Amino acid sequence: MVFRVLGELEITRISKAMRLDVDKTMIVGASIEECIHVAGILNFFQIAENFGYKTQFLGPAVKLNDFLKAIANSKAGIIAISYRLTPDNGKRHLEWFVRQVTASPVPGRRYFLGCLPGLEKYAKAMHFFDAIFTGGETVEEIMTVLYGISENTPQERNYPQDLLGRIASKKPYPILRAHFGLPSLEKTIDGAKRIAEATILDIISIAPDQAAQEWLQRPDVLKTKESGAGGVPIRSRDDLIALYQQTRCGNHPLLRIYSGTQDLVDNGKLFSETIHNAWAAVPVFWYSELDGRGPNSLENAIKEHIDAIRWHARNNIPVEVNDPHQWGLRMAPDHLVVADAYLSARVAKNSGVKTFVQQLMFNTPAGNTYKMDLARVLAMIEIVQPLVDEKFAVLKETRAGLTYLSPRAETAMGQLCASTMMQMAVRPHIMHVVSYCEGDHAAEPEDIVYSCKLINRVIQDSLHGLPDVTIDPSIQERKNLLLEEATVLLLGFLQFARDRGYSDPFMNPTALASAVREGIFDAPQLKGNKAARGSFQTRILDGTCIWVNGSGKKLPERERLVDLGLDIEQFDKQGVKQLYVIQSRGDDPESTT
Repeated sequence: MVFRVLGELEITRISKAMRLDVDKTMIVGASIEECIHVAGILNFFQIAENFGYKTQFLGPAVKLNDFLKAIANSKAGIIAISYRLTPDNGKRHLEWFVRQVTASPVPGRRYFLGCLPGLEKYAKAMHFFDAIFTGGETVEEIMTVLYGISENTPQERNYPQDLLGRIASKKPYPILRAHFGLPSLEKTIDGAKRIAEATILDIISIAPDQAAQEWLQRPDVLKTKESGAGGVPIRSRDDLIALYQQTRCGNHPLLRIYSGTQDLVDNGKLFSETIHNAWAAVPVFWYSELDGRGPNSLENAIKEHIDAIRWHARNNIPVEVNDPHQWGLRMAPDHLVVADAYLSARVAKNSGVKTFVQQLMFNTPAGNTYKMDLARVLAMIEIVQPLVDEKFAVLKETRAGLTYLSPRAETAMGQLCASTMMQMAVRPHIMHVVSYCEGDHAAEPEDIVYSCKLINRVIQDSLHGLPDVTIDPSIQERKNLLLEEATVLLLGFLQFARDRGYSDPFMNPTALASAVREGIFDAPQLKGNKAARGSFQTRILDGTCIWVNGSGKKLPERERLVDLGLDIEQFDKQGVKQLYVIQSRGDDPESTT
């Protein structure tokens, strides 16, 4: 290939044009010379546009002379070149282009190259390009390049160290979170560092072992307990500090941790001081005698949970009430899960929480079809929305189902990707990445990084044109039915509390515990639990989880509550409308029944 040598006057003209102030948010690019491949550069442009950049694609097979003239008359701060053909030809093209550009450099301008791996080594040796892409780069890697992130700039500028800032920096892509905790503290610390260095995960959710969850504030008891059961054996403040310090590298991920099953306020203080807990996850009913994970009675556990939520609210720490999916995992009907989504958000708002993280576990129970599962999640989102105001924001956090993934790796990988695409239908702010291997073993650092890489392209493609499956008539019909049934259940709970003289029932531990004990909130897998009724049955029918009577036929919520002795005639017949009245008032909901 022979290039025309630019004349002296032409070089001078281009040089003067290039002295224009560059626009750092503008990208101009092309596939050069004989290269007609455009998929890579256009994909890069799409990602850049999502992050607020302006782009101009000049086309495929653009002659270098024409390309040079175009960029000479452009204020673009980034010049993107794509050449994905024979490396030998590419070398000649790059040599000529670099000679021309370095003869008249433009301060502040950056040059990016997209090429095949065979050309990458040579291009690196030129020490000219600010970034070289060979395909398959993660969104995080591209974001790092676009923002000009380096080890020499402050980490707060590179990677925001608070939840809302982190979400804003990556918008419209969800930030990624994953659980991590091995039976060895040393291996967990080392693994967390390696995850941070991979620059792909935004939040490492530390999974402590069962003993730490229960006895962390009671060292005399803790030292007598088995170590490493279900997670990492956190035993001291120093352990937490070490985890935090060793992850101040790579993309400086946020850290968070389970709130524990007792001493939750003391735990909250400790976690805030050591790992700067990104947000707290506190249940309403669970981590108690109801599931055996905590030592407290249901009523005492609820009281402690509400106290912990209030403490985090006072300290402006976001809160997730990780309650609804626990019912779903025990085969409670879909509408009860929806009702508990409202109850959880209501407890958080009444406790003063300003930023509420709503966990939305997909694929739960595992027998639900994708369509009906999405309807359940949409109902969970919609039932909470009327609570949102200037003092109460809701962040959507999605994840694959805990029991959904197959122990067979190949199958689980496909399931994880499929679930991720369905999750993207609700545009989450946070995606909790359940590692593909968790049906077989607890995730190692490499499993977590690989799982994030698996879903990254799914997320990217979903943002660039996923069909709106939420408008499917059958999904909308099921969603509306779930809202109606959830409304009846919530109104039944309020009527139950009023009949027994409980004030402010959403915040009353006795009212809430009594509602479980007497079966207002119930699930088949609670049978035999002294804190619950456990007498109602469910089954999967047409891809949904519903109450059934003794004959195995569908049991509507109104009929079930009548069976429990509630005066159904006192219920407002407008159902969902009445629920919205309850939500919008913000005072004692008992007065609305």
